[in-house]
Amino acid sequence: MKYITDTLGIDACADQWGGAGRLPYYLIDRYEFKRVALDNVPCLFMKPKGELDTLNAIKKHIRKVHEEEPLPVVLELNGVTAWRRKSLIAARIPFAAPECQLYLPFLGIALNERYTSEAPFGETLMPSSQLLLFYYLYQDKQELHTGGTAEMFGFSAMQISRAIKQLVMLGLVSVRKEGVRIIISSEENHRELFERAMPFIMNPVRKKKYIWYGNLPVGLPLSGYSALSELTMLGSPTKETFAYFGKVGDLIGIDELIDSGKQAEVEIWRYCPTVLSSRPGIADTLSIIASIHPFEDERVEQSVEGLFSELWG
Repeated sequence: MKYITDTLGIDACADQWGGAGRLPYYLIDRYEFKRVALDNVPCLFMKPKGELDTLNAIKKHIRKVHEEEPLPVVLELNGVTAWRRKSLIAARIPFAAPECQLYLPFLGIALNERYTSEAPFGETLMPSSQLLLFYYLYQDKQELHTGGTAEMFGFSAMQISRAIKQLVMLGLVSVRKEGVRIIISSEENHRELFERAMPFIMNPVRKKKYIWYGNLPVGLPLSGYSALSELTMLGSPTKETFAYFGKVGDLIGIDELIDSGKQAEVEIWRYCPTVLSSRPGIADTLSIIASIHPFEDERVEQSVEGLFSELWG
């Protein structure tokens, strides 16, 4: 259980489970069982004695165990392939593979209760989680040392720690330690990981205002379709769009577009739009894509596909 404690920073205590004798022989023959308390949340760990069965068989086995003990059941695996991990996450089957991956969705509520003074975990990425994931996806490597990211993003060390926990809880990355170094990684290539993360990715834009050009703050980066047209062959939109990260009250504008020749659309972002940007004066690519998803037509989709090719080949 040490790997769970090291990864999530929670207590993990294992004990014998007295209910195994009530299970059918074929389950006792296939699995070892133990009762585990994860931060005082009880669950059952079910470890295959041999090769793992098919996904449908595993579902039936878990349902049978639930009939005897209505607790969350976690598959304890020695390792997990990318394909197997995808299928288990898609079926929302919790699993734990030491030094590889943890997927424990039932723990979300318990962790929320523990960290009552902080924003709760959910299935939409927090700003810190999204920036950390995008930072990883921009790197041309499978592992990322997270040291220095708090200072880079303008977050606290605690926020980065929670970001790592959320990414792990959602099954998007695995984490390991080398001394005091915390390293996140994924067996998937970056394109596959981004596509699988899409259901969890938040729109970085929380509000829009329309600002007369005379009142427009200096130095705002392009965003939205204005940025997309700069990065691709997509035609320029009728209105210019910029990203802004700061107090909404500091903007002098209105909530309605009256004249696209005299007003700019300003998106108020949930995090800094340029902290990961590789192009001066333009918000970072993945955040732009997140801000315009779902795509409005085929031309936009083709332009985004071109950006994917530039990023990851």
